[in-house]
Amino acid sequence: MHSLTGSWLNRLCDPVETTLGEAVKQALEVARCSPEVVDVLLARLRVEAEPFVVDRLLELLGAVTPAERVQDVLKPYVESEDPRVRSKASKLYAYVTGDAQWATQFLGNDDPRVTANVVEALGGARSTPELKEFFWAAAASPNGRVAGNAVIGLFQLGEAGAADVLRRLCRDQAPNVRASAAWVIGAVGWIEGMDVALEMTKDPNPKVQRDALQAVRRLQGLAGAGTPSSSLLPR
Repeated sequence: MHSLTGSWLNRLCDPVETTLGEAVKQALEVARCSPEVVDVLLARLRVEAEPFVVDRLLELLGAVTPAERVQDVLKPYVESEDPRVRSKASKLYAYVTGDAQWATQFLGNDDPRVTANVVEALGGARSTPELKEFFWAAAASPNGRVAGNAVIGLFQLGEAGAADVLRRLCRDQAPNVRASAAWVIGAVGWIEGMDVALEMTKDPNPKVQRDALQAVRRLQGLAGAGTPSSSLLPR
């Protein structure tokens, strides 16, 4: 068993020495025998200044903290004045708890990065009426990443109308929204949206074109086409 020493924690927090996956694995192993590992991580987090170490510590806390302690442990960081810390902590809290009702406070948040992360984190949560309502509300966001992540959630829940929302986003006036929508077509494997993706490869915005082209290739791969057909791709 690893001892809860400063050198052990330093290795866990160093991405050069330990990958995130290995760090989480080691932290979980220690937590099974030493629940105080949560307090050790918190103590380090309170005095840590390096952004990449703060990110790593928050990831570890999200992985090893017992469910009954998650709110108390992450709440101070969800309310942090540091936007990076706030975004990371909010995403972890949403992922660990799957609390869609709590997440509604981020709809319309001044920092769309936080909202997008929270929406993304809830993508694997258990289906509930609150979660569906949350995704539908987030899908109306003017921010492309927020709306895109919400549509992915709707597809994952098998919500009727998700494809209609995605078609609407593909026609949005904002290029960033159209680009996100094109990416979502490929991400969810929306085979029926091949015609939409092909049309978007002619979009006047270069990023929309690139994301649409990637979606087309992804869909063709899913359909068993293998290498994209030159007859389908734009010249």
